[in-house]
Amino acid sequence: MGMDPEFVLVGREGRVVEASRYLDRNGAAGCDAVRSGEEVTYPLAELRPVPKPDPDALLIEMRRTLREAGRLITDRSLAWMAGGSPVKGLPLGGHIHFSGVPLSLDVLQCLDNYLALPLALLEDPSGRERRPRYGCLGDFRRQPYGGFEYRTLPSFLVSPLIAKASIYLAFLIVRNHDKLPARPLDAERYHKAYYEGQTEILRECSADLHRDIGNLPEAGPYARVIDRVFGLIAEGRTWDERRDIRPLWNIASLP
Repeated sequence: MGMDPEFVLVGREGRVVEASRYLDRNGAAGCDAVRSGEEVTYPLAELRPVPKPDPDALLIEMRRTLREAGRLITDRSLAWMAGGSPVKGLPLGGHIHFSGVPLSLDVLQCLDNYLALPLALLEDPSGRERRPRYGCLGDFRRQPYGGFEYRTLPSFLVSPLIAKASIYLAFLIVRNHDKLPARPLDAERYHKAYYEGQTEILRECSADLHRDIGNLPEAGPYARVIDRVFGLIAEGRTWDERRDIRPLWNIASLP
C-alpha cells in the first residue's frame, strides 16, 4: 500500500500560499499541480511515503514525510489544512495505492461502501463541494507499477485518528472484499445522498457496515481505531477542515 494525501498552506489573511515555494515537485514531501485554463500552478502540498505491505508501517512512513514537510516549510505562520475543501475552489484528495490486488468492480464497490461512505459521514460540510467533479464513487487510476490508485477520498490528514482509520479500513477491505457484501450505494436513495451530502440518510447504513468490518477475522488489531470512528459517526460528529493540522501531528508552529 501507498498513499499521496494533500494539504494546503494558508496565511493569516486566509490566502493560499503555493506549496512550490518550499517543496519540490518530486519530493517525498512535494507539491502538486492545479490547472486553470492554460495556467498551471503548484498550490498543493502532497505526501508520498514509501509504500509498505503493512498499514502501521505505512503510517510510520507517512509521519516521516510529515516531519520532512515541517522541516522544509520554514514559514511557521502558515496553517496547514486538509480534508475535502478547506479553501473554497481548491479540492483536496487522499489517494491510496494498491499493488498485488486485482483491480475489479467488486474491489472498487467495497472501497466506496465501506470506506468512502463512512468518511462522507465524518467530513466537514464544506468538503461536500468536491463532488461530483471530485470524490466520484469508483474513481481510480491504473499505475505503472501494475497496481491502481483509489482516488475517491478527501485528504484524511485532518487528524491521526482519521488517517489511521482510513488506512486500516482500506487494508481490511482489499484483503477481504469477498467477505463484505453490503452495497447500499447501489440504491438510488443512498447514491443520491452521497453526492448531495445528506448525512442523515447515509447514517442509516453505518451500523451494518461497522458490523461487517468488525466480523472480519483480521479486524482485531485495528478494531479499537475503527470502533472509535464509527462511534463518532453514530454521534453525528464531523471534522473541522479549517483547523490547522500541525498541532494534531506534533509539527512545530508559531505560538
